[in-house]
Amino acid sequence: MCYCWRGERRKARMLSRKSALIVAVNILSAFVGWIGLLVIARLWGGFAPTAVGVIGFGMAFVGMFNVIADLGFSVAHVKRISEGKDLGECIGTYATIKILLTGVMVALVIGGIAIWKYVLHNEFFDASKESVIYVFILYYIFSNLALIALQTFVGRQEIAKREVSRAFEPFVRVPLMILVAFAGVTGIAMIAPELGIDEISPLTWPAFLSPIQEFIAAHAVGALAMSYAIGIGAVFLVATWLLRRYPIKRYNKELAKSYLVFALPVMLLSITSVISLNIDKVMLGYFWSFKEVGYYFSVQRITILLLAIPMAVGTVLFPTISEYHARNNIAGIKEVTHSAERYISMVAIPLIAFVIIFPKPIINIVLSRAFLPATSTLAMLTIYVFVLSLTRPYSSLIIGINRPDIAAKIGVGICIANIGLNYLFIPEWGLLSPIGINGPVGAAAATALSQLVGFVGLRVAAMRLTGIKVMQTNTPRHIVAGVVMGIGLYYLNSLVPLVRWYHLIGFALVGIAVYVGVLVIIREFKKRDLKFFLDLAHPVGMLEYIKSELKRKTRR
Repeated sequence: MCYCWRGERRKARMLSRKSALIVAVNILSAFVGWIGLLVIARLWGGFAPTAVGVIGFGMAFVGMFNVIADLGFSVAHVKRISEGKDLGECIGTYATIKILLTGVMVALVIGGIAIWKYVLHNEFFDASKESVIYVFILYYIFSNLALIALQTFVGRQEIAKREVSRAFEPFVRVPLMILVAFAGVTGIAMIAPELGIDEISPLTWPAFLSPIQEFIAAHAVGALAMSYAIGIGAVFLVATWLLRRYPIKRYNKELAKSYLVFALPVMLLSITSVISLNIDKVMLGYFWSFKEVGYYFSVQRITILLLAIPMAVGTVLFPTISEYHARNNIAGIKEVTHSAERYISMVAIPLIAFVIIFPKPIINIVLSRAFLPATSTLAMLTIYVFVLSLTRPYSSLIIGINRPDIAAKIGVGICIANIGLNYLFIPEWGLLSPIGINGPVGAAAATALSQLVGFVGLRVAAMRLTGIKVMQTNTPRHIVAGVVMGIGLYYLNSLVPLVRWYHLIGFALVGIAVYVGVLVIIREFKKRDLKFFLDLAHPVGMLEYIKSELKRKTRR
C-alpha cells in the first residue's frame, strides 16, 4: 500500500514537472516572439498592423485546409502509444498516414488557387496575398512532418524532448523577423494606400549588403512570412534528430485500422477545432482589411501567454488519464482532473484579471500605439482564455477515457456557434454594431461566447461518464481573490499611472502579493501549495528531469 501511494505521489510530481516545463517553454517562446513583434511594431509604425494582418490571414487561410493533414490521427497516435502498442509499428504507420494526408492538403490548396485564378479568372486582393499563402503551405508542411516526432514524444510522456524541439522555433524565427524589420519596406502604397507613404527605411545597410536589403524590402511581407516557415522547419529538424534512435517499422495495415477506429470520432473534433481556430481571422479578412486582421492577430499572440498553463496541463493530462483508464482507475482520473483544474484556476485568474484591468497600457508597452484600437479586443479575448482554461481538463478526461465521439459532438456545437456568431458579430453591419461590437471585437466576442458551449457540455458529459463533481468551490474563491486584486490595482493606478514597462512589473508584483494574501486569508492557499510551486520552480530538479529524459534509451 505504501509503495503504491509513493508511486502515485511520484507520478503526480513528475506530471507537475512536465506541465511546468511546457509552461516555461511557452512563456519563453511567447517572450521571444513578443520581441520580434515589438521590433516590427516600432520600426514599421502604422504599416505594422497591416503587415501582421497579412501574416495572420495567410496562416489562417492555409490552416483551414490543413485540417485535412490530421483528421484525428495525431490524437490516435498518442492514444495507441500510451496503451503500449508496438512503438516501431506506431511510428511507421503514423508517419505514412501523416505524409499522405499532408500531400493531399498541399494538392488541395494549390488546386484551389489554380481554379480560382485560371478557371474562374479571379485575382487575389487585399488580405488574400498569394505569395504569403504559398509560404504558409511550406510552413504547414514542416509543421505536419514535425508532428511525427512530437506526438510520439507526447505518447511516451517524454515531454522534455518535445519542448526542447519546440523551443528552437522562436529562436530561429525572431532574429529573421528583426532582420526583415531592419531591411524596411518598399511598395507600401500597393498594399495600404490609405497610409499615404510608399516606403519605410529604418536603417541603411552597408553598401555591399544593399542589394539584399533592397530585395527583402521589396518582398517584406513575404520575407516576414518566410521567417515563420524557417522557424517551424528548425523544429522539424531537431525533433527528427531526437527521433533518430527510435524504432521505425513498416506501415501496418491492421494498426492503421486501429488508428482509424479511434480517429473517426476524433476526426470531427479535429476538423471543428481547426475551423474554430482560424475562421475568425479568415472572416475578418473577408469583411474588413489587413489592418483589422493585424489588430486581432497581434493581441491574440499576447493571449498565448495566458493559455500556456491550460495547454500544458492538457498535453500531459491526456496520456495520464488514458493510462489510468487502461487500469480502470476512475478515482485516479477524478483526482488528477480536479487537481489540474484547481491549479489552472489558481494561476490563470490573476493573470486574466490583470489584463482585463490594464489592456490599454499593456498594448502600448508591449506593442505600440499603432495597435491601441485592439484594446477592447484584448480584454474580450482574455475572457475567452478564462473559459477555455477551465474547460481543458474535462476535454482531456473525455478523450482519455476513450470517448472522443462525445468530445466531437460538443466540438461541432462549438464550431457551429463560432461560425454563426462570427457571421453575426464581425461585419460592419453586425448584430452588435449599434453598441460598437464588430470587426476584431466582434470576432473576440464570438470566440468567447462559443466556448461556453464547450464549458458546459464537456463538464456535463464528464459528470455522466465518471461521476466526477464538476462544480468545485476552489474557482469561486480564486475569482474573489482576483476581484480584490483588481480593485486594489485599479485604485493604485489612480495614484501612480501605469505608463512604463517597469510600472507593469511593479503593478504585477503588487497584484500577486494581494492575490496570494487573500487566498491565504480564506484558506485556499496552504503550505503544501507553496511547496508545490517551489518544487516546480526549482531549476535543479527541472534540469535533472530534462537531462534524464534526453539521455534515456528508447525501449523497443
